[in-house]
Amino acid sequence: MEASARWLPGWLDRRLPQPALVAPVTAPPTGEPSTEDASTGTTVVHGFVRTEEGMPVADAVLTLVAPPGTRLDRVATLADGSYILSAPIGGSYLLAATSRAYEPWSRHITVGRDPLVHDLTLSPQEAASPPHPA
Repeated sequence: MEASARWLPGWLDRRLPQPALVAPVTAPPTGEPSTEDASTGTTVVHGFVRTEEGMPVADAVLTLVAPPGTRLDRVATLADGSYILSAPIGGSYLLAATSRAYEPWSRHITVGRDPLVHDLTLSPQEAASPPHPA
C-alpha cells in the first residue's frame, strides 16, 4: 500500500492536455441537412447548365472566383447539367463556365447566407470559317 501511495500523488499532479475548442454544429430545427457550414461561413451556389434548347450540358466546367482573382471552387457538371459550388457567405464573385462545344460564359453574382440557385444557358460556339478551296 505504501508503494502505491508514493507514485499516486505524482501521477495526479500531471497536467493533461486541454481538449481543443470546437464550435458545436447543430442541425436546423426542421431536421433537414444544413447547406451552411457554421465553422467556416460557407454556403453553396447550385443550379443547372443547359443549352438554348433546354438540353443539359454535361462536363461543363464552372469556376467561382473572388475579386482578387482567387479561385474558390471548381466543378464539372453532371450528366443532368447540375452543379454545386462551395462559396463564402456574403460576397460578390465571378461565376464562369466553359465547355468545348459552347461559348464561354461569365457573370458577377452576389452570395448571401442562403444557398443561391443560379441556372445558366450556354450558346453554341460560332462555327469556324469555312475552309478555302486550294
